Amino acid sequence: MKPMRTLAAISALAAVSVLSLAQDKPVFMAPNLDTITLVDIKKDVYFLASDEMGGRETLSEHAKVSAGYVRARMQAAGLKPAGENGTWYQEVGLRYNTWDGTPALSFKTASGETKLEYGKDFVSTGGPGESVELASTPLAFAGYAVKDDAHSYDDLSGLDLKGKIAVVLRYEPTPWRVGGRRNPFSRSAFLQTKQQLCQQAGAVGILLVTGPEGMGASDNRRDLQNPGAEDKSPALELDEKAAGEPEPAFPFLHLSIGAADKLLGSEGALKKLQQEFDQADFKNRPDLKGATASLSLKSTAVRRTDSNVAGKLEGETDEWIIFGAHHDHLGLGYFGSRDPDKGMGQVHNGADDNASGVATVLEIAEAMAASGKKPRRSMLFMTFTGEEKGLLGSAWYVQHPLVPNNKVVAMINIDMLGRLKDNEIEMQGTASSKFLRKHCEAAAPLFPELKIKMSTRAPIPASDHWPFFSEAGIPVIFPMGAIPAEMHTALDDPETIQYEGILYGARYLAEIGWRISEDKDYADYTGPVKNSIGPNGLPRDPTAPKPKDPNEEKEEGFSGN
Repeated sequence: MKPMRTLAAISALAAVSVLSLAQDKPVFMAPNLDTITLVDIKKDVYFLASDEMGGRETLSEHAKVSAGYVRARMQAAGLKPAGENGTWYQEVGLRYNTWDGTPALSFKTASGETKLEYGKDFVSTGGPGESVELASTPLAFAGYAVKDDAHSYDDLSGLDLKGKIAVVLRYEPTPWRVGGRRNPFSRSAFLQTKQQLCQQAGAVGILLVTGPEGMGASDNRRDLQNPGAEDKSPALELDEKAAGEPEPAFPFLHLSIGAADKLLGSEGALKKLQQEFDQADFKNRPDLKGATASLSLKSTAVRRTDSNVAGKLEGETDEWIIFGAHHDHLGLGYFGSRDPDKGMGQVHNGADDNASGVATVLEIAEAMAASGKKPRRSMLFMTFTGEEKGLLGSAWYVQHPLVPNNKVVAMINIDMLGRLKDNEIEMQGTASSKFLRKHCEAAAPLFPELKIKMSTRAPIPASDHWPFFSEAGIPVIFPMGAIPAEMHTALDDPETIQYEGILYGARYLAEIGWRISEDKDYADYTGPVKNSIGPNGLPRDPTAPKPKDPNEEKEEGFSGN
């Protein structure tokens, strides 16, 4: 008996040793990860971010070449076309406006009437918008137009904006800057947020002014933007109107500091006022009672199209995971440049933003398609147009999905992996879905080269994941690094990219995508779309009430006759 017990013990010890060795070895679920290489990533980035590509601005010929390059790479990778009518493309309807004549703006105060000169005293913040005329419209000073609970800041409370044009400071309070620079993704600083808050309060327009305290910031050295940029790089919007009455035009103009001082009554008045509002001191808010503005903006709409690109890898089910990135950038920097004094007119190559993301999507697609292994869930690989102009391609997609939104388990958006600081990534979206967090956490130890942390906040509206999350109610993952100094400047070149971060990031995201594909459970979702339904026909939000079973309703109504 003794020898047998000893033999059993040795066998058990050997089994434990083998198990231990197996546990020490990384266990990847995604196939073919080693085919994601630095060489291939560099080829994509260097092509898309070359000077010859002209910065890939939406609607440009360079953008069309970018879309064609992505299509060719997807086809060579072994994907099938997933666009409209059996093609690789989804056409995105866009529109912009051109001025008919010179815009006019004047205001009246107790000291008389002041007529402002376009290009010197004011410009249109978003370029030519829809035609609008306002005569003798009351004005009100709305400060930064910020409501921020985290900073206990609200400069709109108690302010009457109904039927008035709001005079608004650009960005957010100066003390909120970090290291002397503003956060480019702060929701309080977004012009859309300021407009939304002012419109909700009844305002009929905005006169924006960049206060003197913000003039030295690295992303804003101009008193006014170059009005000539409106023609070279017009602001775009989707060429689609909702059914019903069209919304009235909302003029959004940008005043010079000098023009704002004239409105407020003295030179230096805006600087003093900004310093007070920076400290949440609103007691000296100017009383503009009796002050009015008149404006005349006449324009003509121009309609064009650009393309999203889509390829698919069909799985065993009609449930989908979307990998996405945007292939556009800023062109010559007339729209969106953070360093317009030096960069305007120069090619903004966008190597990190977002040739790095496109290369990542293409490498993941190629690895999965070439593996010969069929995923459980199908995968849609996309690149979007118009991200830099306001998330236009992705917004169009969620309104015109190529696969039903309720069949999408998750969307993985990849934007700027080329300059990870110390290879650190924050996985945005993981605070909004326990399912996605589980897979992000499970895959993380397989990639010790990366410093991965899970986000504790909802995803920010900074890239193409946002329409999926905020409009379609789809769970999202958005890997985000630190904001590099090169972003939206003419310095975002392929020679300065840290390619190892893209390599490991691409493999990590491929592993996550495959794990989501193979998991038979469904992703939960916590977000603004409370009625979002998942592929299993149930609400994605665990707190949402379940839809009634029609059979139960019939039983309740059965009378027995």
